[in-house]
Amino acid sequence: MYADDAVIFVKPTRNDITNLALILRNFGEVTGLTTNLLKTSVVPISCEAVNLDDTLSGFPVQCTNFPIKYLGLPLTVQRLRKVDFQPFLDKAASKLAGWQGRHLTQAGRICLTKLVLSSLPIYLLSVLKAPKEILDDLDKVRKKFIWAGDNTLTG
Repeated sequence: MYADDAVIFVKPTRNDITNLALILRNFGEVTGLTTNLLKTSVVPISCEAVNLDDTLSGFPVQCTNFPIKYLGLPLTVQRLRKVDFQPFLDKAASKLAGWQGRHLTQAGRICLTKLVLSSLPIYLLSVLKAPKEILDDLDKVRKKFIWAGDNTLTG
C-alpha cells in the first residue's frame, strides 16, 4: 500500500477525528512516513446532519464531495455512466500514440496490447462494474492498433 492510496473510514465525530489525527501523527513518528494533510481530502458520506467545519477544526484537510478519482478511477455514490469512463478510454488511446505502431511488426503490436491494454479491462472489472460499451470501445482501440498500427482502420 502506498501512503497516497489509503482510504480511512471514520465516524464524523470530533473525538474520532482527534483520535485519527493522533494515530496519523504517531504513525509518522514511528515509521518516518508522515501524512501530508495538505494533500489529504475528506469526502463525507451521509453526513447531512453533521457540522463538518466544527468536526474537522484542528484537522487541516480539504473537504470535497463525490464524484472523486481514486487510483485513476471515478468514484461516486451513484452508478457510473458511460461518460464517466471516457477519460479512461482516452488514456488508453494516448498510450498507443507514443508507441509508433507503424514501426512495429504485427506481433510486436499484439505483444504491446496484451501487456498494457489488455490489463486495463481486468483492472476495470475488478474495481468497478464497467458498462459493456466501455469494454467494447476499449476492444476497438486494441484491434485498431493491432491491425492498423498508426494508420486509420477502414471497413
